[in-house]
Amino acid sequence: MNCPHHIKIFDSEHRSYRDLPVRLAEFGTVYRWEQSGELGGLTRVRSFTQDDAHLFCTPEQVGEEIQGCLGLVKKVLTTLGMSDYGVRLSLRDPDSDKYVGDPENWDKAEAALREAVQTLEVDYTEE
Repeated sequence: MNCPHHIKIFDSEHRSYRDLPVRLAEFGTVYRWEQSGELGGLTRVRSFTQDDAHLFCTPEQVGEEIQGCLGLVKKVLTTLGMSDYGVRLSLRDPDSDKYVGDPENWDKAEAALREAVQTLEVDYTEE
């Protein structure tokens, strides 16, 4: 994961709202030092390559950006002949205090995710 580095890249120059959205992506190798007893086949490994991406956008752009990302995933799956898939839409527990940020922003983000799967007609369940 390269979250801090992508934030540093975004912050490296002065930007206007007109520059948004900014999309950063990479394929990076992640290394972890695991005790030998904790390793197991392909489920727990010392290193793996991960695709990682971050979007920097205005609140008004969130829905369109999510739909763009999900649309790209659908296109790749369709191109590869994969049609039997679904999405688990993970939502926060509004009764828990383990979430950072304003509950109103969480509600807006969850609504944008829900709208994206519905608009793109993806089978999904909420969890």
